[in-house]
Amino acid sequence: MTLHYPAEWETQKSIWLSFPHNSQNWRGKNREKIFAFYFELIEICSRFQPVNVLVPLDFVLPKAQKKIFAKAKFKPKFIKQETDDVWIRDYGPFFVYNGTGKEKIVKFQFNAWGAKFPPWSKDEKIPFAIAKKKKLAVKEYPYIFEGGAIEVNDDGLGITTLPCLIGKHRNSKKDLKHVEDALKEALGLKDLLVLPEGLAGDHTDGHIDNAVRFISKTCVAMAWEEDQSKVNFKPLLRNKTILETWLKRHYGSKARVDMVQIPTQKKLGRGTLPASYMNYIYLNGALVYPKYEEEFDKKAEAYFKKVYPKREIIGIDATTVIRQGGSLHCISKQEN
Repeated sequence: MTLHYPAEWETQKSIWLSFPHNSQNWRGKNREKIFAFYFELIEICSRFQPVNVLVPLDFVLPKAQKKIFAKAKFKPKFIKQETDDVWIRDYGPFFVYNGTGKEKIVKFQFNAWGAKFPPWSKDEKIPFAIAKKKKLAVKEYPYIFEGGAIEVNDDGLGITTLPCLIGKHRNSKKDLKHVEDALKEALGLKDLLVLPEGLAGDHTDGHIDNAVRFISKTCVAMAWEEDQSKVNFKPLLRNKTILETWLKRHYGSKARVDMVQIPTQKKLGRGTLPASYMNYIYLNGALVYPKYEEEFDKKAEAYFKKVYPKREIIGIDATTVIRQGGSLHCISKQEN
């Protein structure tokens, strides 16, 4: 039976988050900062739609937050559920619909981005836990694939990157066609574009949600680097050429590729943090984008206001969460 994975800008039933608790990742002042960041994000989301937050078994909501959330238009639900980390975009369920409009869950395998960041056994089970809570059927696929590695429009088109499909600790090269076919079947795609790579420094090997997002059926926004001396310039230029050709093949003169300058790529140790304005999220009537406390934040805000004049555009400081390699889209999962 044909399945359908809605575009993220379509009406959402709720948004899912996993509250941070891993003491190895969030220590000292960073722990305080990430808690404050999550409470701010939850408050923003609760203005527009229901919010489901997976929390540790010993989680206690602070009194100050209780008072704030009690007044929310949509009171957040805090669900006791063990997790390993916050990246529910990648290990969480794909909420899809069959031909009769019945909701179900699609689950791919998860191994923490090629076994880079153990443990992940609790995260890997989250789709089953949510399915049980919501009494939804699960269709499971044997291939390793993360939610942040796919971007779709409302017309059956999808975009991903090659390193997120195959690799030493993911799926083998011989499985590439099978993985592509599984994605098309699971998400109801008629065409899947596989770009050669994403942003430099991305621990996920180049998730598409840092590089390219559909703005509408015929338009994509993409991370862009103007400075030819920077590491991201050549791969993003190549992505732009491929995207323009592909979109024009489908939509002709209506096709459009918008470039959004990436923030200054900050270093953490020897690595580069994959900061990008593409890692935004949709809410019902709003768009929330990550800010990185620098000059390009305002340009990103202006772009989103231009393409979405009827949505409320909200920026939130993502400098703490990006230190762990992700941003708003990575830590959330929409349920349309």
